[in-house]
Amino acid sequence: MMFPEIAGMFMAMKIYFTQLSYPLEKSRNRQIAEMIYENEVKKLEETEKYEKANLPESGYMTVAEYEAQSRAKSKHEIEVPNAEIPKDSNMVYVPQKRYKLVKYNEPAGSVELNIPRRLNFDRQINAQGIISGDRKMLVYPAIYYYAEADCTSCDLFLINLEAEYNDVQKAMRANIVKKDDVPLISTDKSIDKKFVFRTLTPIDFSPDNTKLVVKEKIGHRHDGIWKTELWVYDFSTKSAKVYPQVRDAIVEYWEDNGISDLNDNRWDIYPMGFDANNDNRIILSAYAFTGEAPKFLGIWSIDVLGETTKLETMDEAAVPVSVIGYKLEQENTVMELSEIEFEAKQANKLEKAKQKKIDKEEKAQKKLREIEYKRKKNQMDLDTMIRIKNYKQNQKNLKKQRAPKTFQTS
Repeated sequence: MMFPEIAGMFMAMKIYFTQLSYPLEKSRNRQIAEMIYENEVKKLEETEKYEKANLPESGYMTVAEYEAQSRAKSKHEIEVPNAEIPKDSNMVYVPQKRYKLVKYNEPAGSVELNIPRRLNFDRQINAQGIISGDRKMLVYPAIYYYAEADCTSCDLFLINLEAEYNDVQKAMRANIVKKDDVPLISTDKSIDKKFVFRTLTPIDFSPDNTKLVVKEKIGHRHDGIWKTELWVYDFSTKSAKVYPQVRDAIVEYWEDNGISDLNDNRWDIYPMGFDANNDNRIILSAYAFTGEAPKFLGIWSIDVLGETTKLETMDEAAVPVSVIGYKLEQENTVMELSEIEFEAKQANKLEKAKQKKIDKEEKAQKKLREIEYKRKKNQMDLDTMIRIKNYKQNQKNLKKQRAPKTFQTS
């Protein structure tokens, strides 16, 4: 006993080959056969797409698709996946590190750039970054080491933070592959002088987050710091400017007030940030190392345009400084055993719920693909039947038009 589908197919073939015996019908039968064949090919292609959708990405890939996936990507196209903790049936739950945002320049002027010894081996390290007050961007220094001259240089880079995450996640996802290619500020990169180091340390943002105060330290590996230069980067004009005039003003003032040989001794400035009472002025302190104890040279300020420098006070704690930027810091919390066990159970429960949700979504997607696949195949069969019907009707109409006309005679 044959299945109805097979019996129907044999009947259609019998009718088809019977019709081929009539020369006048050959052209029409060929057109219908081509329509049926074309429909079967399309259905086969749709079947391949459906089967491919149910397999892993690499399980059903053509050469062209493989080459497209293998092409090189720019840094802006690269998506950095979050690190996944390896799963092991014998793994004991370990509390995850917690991070928070804390004020970067607190107390004001305390920010220093420490260069670890591993720089001599890694040749480049990225230092602590500062996050703007509006949490939209992060600025960090990249320090380079040149072994041939045993010296260093530095660049200051910008990373725009992703707005769709919370503040801590923004900072943790600020990968260096997302940085702007052109640095905000760069130090001199000449290596003609051995043992010279040049570093950039961001101090703080202005209250409106349009400017950034940066200090450049220049010194000698075996002789210490020679001097500190004050830099200001303006995000609105995308330009950086160094203010050596503040050092000249301090020297000139103290030449008139008892220290005529200040430049012959070791002294330096210490940028602190923006004046809390005047957003257009930058506060800095100065010290001279002319004896056993450092000599305080006063609290000074300079406007953001670098036009006026003035002595604010000789009181070291009299001028308030705004503290705007943030940094990412790990929380130093010690959890009790009961809290760790409870958190472990909660994490396991959430993991199971998450996996269950993923499995449910995958099952629903698979069912939708199957329904859509069957719908498309049925639609193809229906469209082919309509085409054949319309074709037969057109042929019938043409046959009527070609039939010889008969005339009645009286």
